[in-house]
Amino acid sequence: MNKPYPDKASAAGSAYAPFRDGDAALINPDTLNYYCCTNEKLLPPGVHVSGFILEFPGLGGSSCLGGALDNMTSYEHPFTARCAGLGIVVAYMFPGPWSWMARGAVRFADLVVDALMRKYGVDNEADLRLGVMGGSMGGQGALIYAVDSRHRVKVCAAHCPCCDAAASMNVRAEFPRTFVSSVSGYEMPLTEALRLISPAARIDELPDIPYLVTADELDELFPVADTQRMAASMQARGLDVTFMRLPGQPHGGISPEERERLDSFLLRHMII
Repeated sequence: MNKPYPDKASAAGSAYAPFRDGDAALINPDTLNYYCCTNEKLLPPGVHVSGFILEFPGLGGSSCLGGALDNMTSYEHPFTARCAGLGIVVAYMFPGPWSWMARGAVRFADLVVDALMRKYGVDNEADLRLGVMGGSMGGQGALIYAVDSRHRVKVCAAHCPCCDAAASMNVRAEFPRTFVSSVSGYEMPLTEALRLISPAARIDELPDIPYLVTADELDELFPVADTQRMAASMQARGLDVTFMRLPGQPHGGISPEERERLDSFLLRHMII
């Protein structure tokens, strides 16, 4: 039987746990707007906040699921409005344009979660309801964050994610410098460091939570076969994985009906 969560003492985020109180001088409830954009302005008066969803950006800071850096005051989208009505704060994160959920990005996101917990009176990890989502680099980031965070993620939706950094190095001219930049501070060979940001290489470490993984049929960056193979390996390990092959979609594409399935998946697992 799979453990509900990996050994958090070994997670990358735990390496920074001793500094969390000092780090809160920079990332705290009063400074959250510098580091993410939330739907908090959409929360109905008096609503009880019951959970948080982090949306991680794609390469360069864009998102195929709704988040954008051109409005860092309020995250207003049909999904975030729906979440607000249910007392769920959605935070569109910006850990950096080339983050690829390397260790620094994990540290950054963990501190944002700490700040949200303090702001809304979530006193301990057992009470935390935390979901993660993202597309492309954001989908890869959601999967890696589920492994490396010192927080316990409850549900993960990864849309057209990058599965293997090394295998994707030559997909686009800018990819090599972005991958290498993200892990260049790791004290190990770069080839080993790239494995640590590759979900397909870390399937045995993924926590036993519900996952939704999508693959765009016409994806020109991350072939559908690679994503499907990773999802199958996750299922073979016994993980609860819903796999969606999105017909006729290029990289990042998702129809309203498919988006509704993704949204409902996340919310179903956030409110139970």
